[in-house]
Amino acid sequence: MKLPRLLYSLLFALLPVGGVSTPASADEMLGEPHFMPRPDIHRPAPGNLHLRSVLVAGEEAFDGTEFSVWREQPDAYGKMRQTLMAQSGPQAAADFELSPGRYRLQVRNDAVQLERTIDIPTDAALATEVVLDAGELTLWAVIDDSGTPAEAAWFRILRDETDAFGRPTQVQVAGRGYGEQARFVLPAGDYIAEARFGDAELRLPVRVDAGARSEQTLDLQAGRIEVTATMEEGGSALSSVEFTIQPVDGTADALTLTSGGNDTTVAFILPHGDYRVRATLDHAAHESVVRVQAGENHQIEIPLQAAAVTVYATLAGDSDALLDSAFDVVPADASPAALTAEARGPDHMARFVVPAGVHRVVARHGESVGSADIEVAPGESRTLAIDLAAGRVTLALHGERGGQASPYTWFSVYRIDRDASGRERRRRVYNEGYYASTDVVLPAGDYIAFARSDDQHAERAFHVTPGGDVQIELVAAQQR
Repeated sequence: MKLPRLLYSLLFALLPVGGVSTPASADEMLGEPHFMPRPDIHRPAPGNLHLRSVLVAGEEAFDGTEFSVWREQPDAYGKMRQTLMAQSGPQAAADFELSPGRYRLQVRNDAVQLERTIDIPTDAALATEVVLDAGELTLWAVIDDSGTPAEAAWFRILRDETDAFGRPTQVQVAGRGYGEQARFVLPAGDYIAEARFGDAELRLPVRVDAGARSEQTLDLQAGRIEVTATMEEGGSALSSVEFTIQPVDGTADALTLTSGGNDTTVAFILPHGDYRVRATLDHAAHESVVRVQAGENHQIEIPLQAAAVTVYATLAGDSDALLDSAFDVVPADASPAALTAEARGPDHMARFVVPAGVHRVVARHGESVGSADIEVAPGESRTLAIDLAAGRVTLALHGERGGQASPYTWFSVYRIDRDASGRERRRRVYNEGYYASTDVVLPAGDYIAFARSDDQHAERAFHVTPGGDVQIELVAAQQR
């Protein structure tokens, strides 16, 4: 019992004067700076390879360098391969602990890449200075003489070279954005600096000297235009409009953009000058010439001087719209049957945007074709019904009158016409199957229907009147 009391006495004697110090709780330390000893950061950097990157020999260390150390050694199959042994960066210096021997050092800082062989001694550390032989170039992009920044410019650094055939070409060395400035680290030499903002571009020759830090401002002399299209002057802006823009002098290819969704405005950033802007929506188009001035923002409205026409087809008169019809707008003097490759459908109706004036609208449903001329003024919205002067016929093959329709029947319909000599001519206008029955929309006239199944067939002549809706029962004759 006396031994524990003796130990307690010794421990108490070893305590510092003033009693036991209790560490602060986590809540008391929260939000307050406090002392946290870290002995490891005061020790010399470990390792036997110390690397330091500089722009030129003897200068201070240059940040942003990536260091990689490789060594050739056998793989699992005994084949010698380059193996990554250590990697660090981007930073100004790096320290590695590696086995003595020969290594390949790779260094990269932006567009600068170096490679060298190093030997790490057995009984000492290797400290080496990696000279990048490079300079730092900062590019700024502005859009006018007052220095208005191009806030979302893309920058590139190009170099003149020759290709494999000896022809001059330009190679991109580096590129970055989007911002009003960009910083590059480049090997000493001559380059071409490029800035792009919207559809404006500028290139300037630049010189980069080893160890130098230089800046270059690229003045794009550009302005912004926002283009909208309307049916008429002062009308509501339209969506899904195709805008094409090209310099008036034709020195560059045309640029085409389409407003989509809820966006009715298309914006262009262009070098100062005169441009031809064309707006196209369906069959309507109009163009204007605009002048772009550096640093200015213009809003352009292009009135198409057009109207909207909604068209549908009927059998005759004011009957319901037919499904699966094709529609088109053709010149007023064109043939009513002249549907173009841009015809809409098959659908129950179609909407066209056409220039103000007289137009011919054509509708087709199978063999039935109709047309109507319409005159529209700018800003109008019209609806047009096209009378096809046709009828609907339902065909079915029956084994006996009033019996069940035969399934899997093939139907053919021929139109009966007469030539100039009065001779009868037959032209097939429908040929489909295998159905129990089928509906056919046909122009008014005389026809013969044929129906054939596996073991029976029938034919019957009939007449179609405009707006008619009749059922034709073909009673089969037994095949032998």
